[in-house]
Amino acid sequence: MTRKSKSSKHPKRLQLTDSSGWTHITTSFKNTHLTNSPLSAQLLQPAEIPSGQTLADLQKSHTRYCDQWLSSPCYHVVRRLFLDEVIPGQIKEKGKRKERRKIDRCIVLGLGSLSNGRRSSWWELVFLESVLSLLLSSSSSSPSPSSSPSPSTAIPKTETDEIPAPPNPETAETFNSKREESIQVYIQDPIFNALDIAFLSSLGYTVLNHPSAFAEITASTFLFAPHLEIEVYARALGGLEQPVMCMGTDLAECLDRLSTQRAREGDDGALKTQEGMFRGYKDATLSKRLPEFERDDWMYFTSVYWKNPE
Repeated sequence: MTRKSKSSKHPKRLQLTDSSGWTHITTSFKNTHLTNSPLSAQLLQPAEIPSGQTLADLQKSHTRYCDQWLSSPCYHVVRRLFLDEVIPGQIKEKGKRKERRKIDRCIVLGLGSLSNGRRSSWWELVFLESVLSLLLSSSSSSPSPSSSPSPSTAIPKTETDEIPAPPNPETAETFNSKREESIQVYIQDPIFNALDIAFLSSLGYTVLNHPSAFAEITASTFLFAPHLEIEVYARALGGLEQPVMCMGTDLAECLDRLSTQRAREGDDGALKTQEGMFRGYKDATLSKRLPEFERDDWMYFTSVYWKNPE
């Protein structure tokens, strides 16, 4: 017997690419067909604010997504990944001292509108905030590569995903309290509307106008850019200074796509340049693929990259 599919109550998500290379996921509550018409250009403007939505609504959503993320099994896997590998991997010994590579800013590209119903944008935001919290909490006393978390923070190893994760000591209320002025957060996406900007500003983040964020990428930058259009991703990684840490589409996947495109369409030089940017950053860093997240697919083909200590 054929099972009848249920009609979705969720708004349809549309993927659009603008002339600057940005890929946006926007939400439509109607069946809209993408064409090379003025309609697509209109959708690339700041996202429409749903009627009646307020800053307080976004703040409540933020708290809810924080709590759900921090209580998820995936968060504990990510936490262990950073405490056991990523953060220790950035430490160098200087005499009798151990120093970690400096990260003083975070550049966020292509987050998407938080007010238009896109869940992935929320998951990406609270994921980012949890990583910033881990980086800041370890900045004063960086663990050595051979050390393990203390008994109060260690996550027991389990053989199946069905075993519940241990209680998490953090809550949404304490989640952002660790963020200090030592890491400045800059966020850029042309689709942000006034409500998105007001909400992100209320968290202490600086919203930049496109394309000024690219000039802010330095050797002490943590670049957070999941699933950017490939041209924008290459531009972010191929500037005068490469970010010390990056979280984005797996670079092997990018290189495979570029290779396929070059074989199919030929190359006017731009694809080869992008390939060189990706390969250069890949060769200069260590990396780990992020785990799959049980509530959303934004982590698919996403990896974290970090540079070895000099």
